[in-house]
Amino acid sequence: MQARYNEATEMLSEAKRQFEEVNHQLGAAQCLRNLGDIHWMQARYHQATEMLLKARGQFEEIGNQLGAAQCLQGLGNIHRMQDKYSEAIEMLSKAKNQFEEIGDQLGVAQCLQSLGDIHRTQGKYSETAEMLSKAKSQFKEIGNQLGVAQCLQSLGNIHWMQARYSEATEMLSKAKSQFEKIGGQLGATQCLRSLGNICQMQSKYNEATEMLSKAKSQFEEIGSQIGAAQCLQNLGNIHRIQGRYSEAIEMLSKAKSQFEVIGNQLGAAQCLQSLGNIYWIQARDSEATEMLSKAKGQFEEIGYQLGAMQCLRSLGDIHQMQYRYSEGTKMLSKAKIQFEEIGNQLGVAQCLQSLGNIYQMQGRYSEATEMLSKSKSQFKEIGHQLGAAQYSEATELLSKAKSQFEKIGHQPGVAQCLENLEANYQIQRCHKED
Repeated sequence: MQARYNEATEMLSEAKRQFEEVNHQLGAAQCLRNLGDIHWMQARYHQATEMLLKARGQFEEIGNQLGAAQCLQGLGNIHRMQDKYSEAIEMLSKAKNQFEEIGDQLGVAQCLQSLGDIHRTQGKYSETAEMLSKAKSQFKEIGNQLGVAQCLQSLGNIHWMQARYSEATEMLSKAKSQFEKIGGQLGATQCLRSLGNICQMQSKYNEATEMLSKAKSQFEEIGSQIGAAQCLQNLGNIHRIQGRYSEAIEMLSKAKSQFEVIGNQLGAAQCLQSLGNIYWIQARDSEATEMLSKAKGQFEEIGYQLGAMQCLRSLGDIHQMQYRYSEGTKMLSKAKIQFEEIGNQLGVAQCLQSLGNIYQMQGRYSEATEMLSKSKSQFKEIGHQLGAAQYSEATELLSKAKSQFEKIGHQPGVAQCLENLEANYQIQRCHKED
């Protein structure tokens, strides 16, 4: 794939030179825009931005509205890939309006699709589903199979994020087949990665590892740096969940470096978060606090609320384990409110549980009882949505972690495992009762 990019770049550069020689402004501007798009697809955002800005100026100078709108769309997508969501939304909304003015349905559908993907990243699932469904209908109307497959892929990812795994698997498998039919290798590989992530969430680690390793190789073959880095991140997280911390640290550190090279702040922040959680489990509290605080700051900077909340909860739990109850209470209470605002039941339940444990340690038994009862109710509700097969594996992993903490004499870690085991049993009991 890289060879094809190089070949295309060489041909477009030569065509641009020839258009400039005969003073054909439109042809030269179109070549420049295409060159910018090639750089964007290779995650060379600085060069892509420079070319698209220049091409947009040339299109505007000759009064070509379509070309100018396409450049604005490309610039919006670059900001989207760099997690600069406010700038991306502004540019893509403006491009969408321009496409509507000139009656370009394809451009309108593509902008709707990109805007939907931004809302998905921000956890605004209802807005996302609405935009992507509308975009999918428009793509279908104009016979654009690629657009239909991409929207189906994004809708599948929404179901995955909402833990609707059967619906997600169905949509992503269908999207993967459609990509393969039209030769969309990148889309098919992205679907394979998402399907691997679903297997991971369902504790099917062997299948997940196989899918993600295959996807990583395919991303590397087609020159997708971001896709390869994401697979490496996912594989690192599987090792983390299975307690293989040295392998996890190696993979996540490598993935973090790759994300930083291509300017993907979200991926880098997620790797930091995972590394921070590993260090916490290993009783390296100062390193864990440093990494989680840094990850939280980066999540806030790019507007990724869920990641920032998760880091805040982890930091609150670290304070709890270090007997800093006032700081822990403050952080966990704040995280709980934020989880409630976005409807994340698991986050709310975990915060309630930690707050209940703090109150219990402080001898505030009535408040502790109230919090832990609420936590139990939340876990019970979550239990309706989870498969029973996940509980036995979770119990096994927590028991293993508890034994490791006991060997190194890390009492806070032992206590945390005991609490999580109790929470797991609570969910399991509630699940069985119903």
